[in-house]
Amino acid sequence: MRSRNSSIKDLYRIQTSPSLSEFLQTLAMTLAARNIETWEHSVLVKKYAVMLGLRLGLSQEEIRQLRMGALLHDIGKIGIRDDILLKPSALTENEYDCLKDHPEIGARILAPARALSSIIPIALHHHEHYNGKGYPHGLSREKIPLTARIVSLADAFEAMTSGRLYRKAMTFQKALEEIQLQLGRQFDPYLGQAFVEMIMEEISLKLRANEIRQIEP
Repeated sequence: MRSRNSSIKDLYRIQTSPSLSEFLQTLAMTLAARNIETWEHSVLVKKYAVMLGLRLGLSQEEIRQLRMGALLHDIGKIGIRDDILLKPSALTENEYDCLKDHPEIGARILAPARALSSIIPIALHHHEHYNGKGYPHGLSREKIPLTARIVSLADAFEAMTSGRLYRKAMTFQKALEEIQLQLGRQFDPYLGQAFVEMIMEEISLKLRANEIRQIEP
């Protein structure tokens, strides 16, 4: 619960008008209430996306877009039927087709707030693939906005490393191998390699920290 509350605050701590802050808070709380797993997923996607953005040296404005956009990238899922969104087993092909509507639903939800226009591309295009075989518009390469390409990586990695009732979580190493297999296909090869290196460095730092703790008297 602490991560949910702190991340909701992230949305309206950013310089916004009171009315926009209330709108952001309402969206975040609605998503969290509808499906806590989706919200917790979004919190971790934000973490990975911002880490990569900082590593790439993006501007403060781009980092702000990543922070808000990653938290709300799946906001369109509040428009998906409960029997699909909350299904405890793998989706059928027809159900998956319905779920694929969530990027466009999300874009429509965010559209009334002009101040959020810069994060609409994240909600709309985070399922596009670098090779043009994603959805909803089949964009490819640099036609996919940079922030959406970053969130796509963070989204996929978090999904692979988080377990579901119908599938086990992958190890970080296995998920990184999957990302490397998809460089130039699903993912931007430059961004994807940077993401893999970033996560590997994080793993190495944690391993070293554990080793130090083990040898300390």
